[in-house]
Amino acid sequence: MIKIGITGQNGFVGSHLYNTLGLFPKEFERIDFHRDLFENAEKLDDFVSKCDVIVHLAALSRHESEQILHDTNIALVTKLVSALNRTKSKAHVLISSSIQENYDNLYGKSKKAGREALINWAQHSGGKATGLIIPNVFGAFGKPFYNSFIATFCYQLTHGGTPSIANDGEVKMIYVQELVDKFVELIRSNEDVAELIIEPTAIKKVSEVLVLLNGYKAKYFEGGEIPVINNAFEHNLFNTYRTYIDHAEHFPVKFTSHKDPRELLWRLFG
Repeated sequence: MIKIGITGQNGFVGSHLYNTLGLFPKEFERIDFHRDLFENAEKLDDFVSKCDVIVHLAALSRHESEQILHDTNIALVTKLVSALNRTKSKAHVLISSSIQENYDNLYGKSKKAGREALINWAQHSGGKATGLIIPNVFGAFGKPFYNSFIATFCYQLTHGGTPSIANDGEVKMIYVQELVDKFVELIRSNEDVAELIIEPTAIKKVSEVLVLLNGYKAKYFEGGEIPVINNAFEHNLFNTYRTYIDHAEHFPVKFTSHKDPRELLWRLFG
């Protein structure tokens, strides 16, 4: 039985990972984490001491102040490393980092510094640390205006908004369940690798994604018809879109009947 704790377990990726691990109760035991543990060293030590594996996902992704974002992310890793040292933990710590590591912004710098801090801990403690360099993640229940542009677009298209494109560049993406599967695979293998680059499963321009989402709105949201799904990415995107619909307010959608005149003739004279 592998005992696993997830910092940020109630966040976007964390909740998906937590729920997936719960499908294997004979293989994994989930050690519950709450954000306030970072404010209590004794409780944080207790959490860390119970874990064979710690998945560090807790972080700020967006904030009006880049400096606050940077300092918060560094502080969270620093507190975790301190707890690992105090408890003499030998856990395998997985930390989510970002392809923004090499960008010239404070968020990317904070993710890289956090990953390096945990690797340094592992090298001096006998524990293990793996930094996962992750592309943009999308999927069900992502927070609009925070987790991804797809979450934002889906929310706007299902709540009367109009998406706008600020920068129509290509985006490297991975569906959240695909990423979760990578985490589970790494936990099971217990592989001692310091850095793991997670390859994107789709690369799309922002405008290409918006065309698909507008199609789902017209076909499914407004017309009540299932759209044509051509590949795994479109399947995942459509399922993501559906989770943003306010079902209590939107359904049932009134069926629009398209009658063929020949049907009426058949009924009269057939």
